Amino acid sequence: MQFFGRVASDYEAMFAIRLADLKGRRVLDCPSGPGSFVSEGHAAGVRVIGVDPLYAQPLDALVQRGSDDVHNTISRMRANASCFADIDLDAYAHSKLRALARFASDFEQGSIDGRYVTASLPNLPFADREFAVTLSAHLLFTYSDPASGGLLPDSPFTLAWHQTAADELMRVSRRELRLYPTTTRSLRPCRHPYAEAIADRFRSLGHGVRYEPSSFARGNHKDDTLNACLVIQR
Repeated sequence: MQFFGRVASDYEAMFAIRLADLKGRRVLDCPSGPGSFVSEGHAAGVRVIGVDPLYAQPLDALVQRGSDDVHNTISRMRANASCFADIDLDAYAHSKLRALARFASDFEQGSIDGRYVTASLPNLPFADREFAVTLSAHLLFTYSDPASGGLLPDSPFTLAWHQTAADELMRVSRRELRLYPTTTRSLRPCRHPYAEAIADRFRSLGHGVRYEPSSFARGNHKDDTLNACLVIQR
């Protein structure tokens, strides 16, 4: 599993949100990784908390892991450049390293202030409906097993785990939960079957459910036909 983060503008594109609209609201980013959304959101007046199990490690280990994962990922992408025809890989790498640098500059003080919390799904140390909005990217669906359309062989993230994790994310959300991405990665691009199952389940519980188109560039535009985040609202 890759440990690298994204800048706030990536979040705006992925989740079809605007940072300015979240000002003053309590927002959860789970998993947050070594991205700059927490730091940038805090600077913009958003009461954002990032959660990741790796936050238990010292900062230098997090930075080293993040840097290694960026460079390794870029190397693999360059080796398969035809699959990423719509991405400027130099700019992509620079963006990830910029996010990592801002994360590193904020992590220690932010941890003291409570902006970075060590925890992992499906058990979060927060009260019911504590956050106005919860954002979760690049864990659910992405790291399911290849047979379901994910990237992780022998994945522990089964459909049952996904349902439990989504329930937990929704438990701590007062208004809405947004999940991204929602398409398969190891199969012909289509809506991920676990996303469909989660959407159907929350509809049956009376929640509002929709797919919100995303403008986040994933690489080859041919794979972006269904590019969207899953929005679940109370």
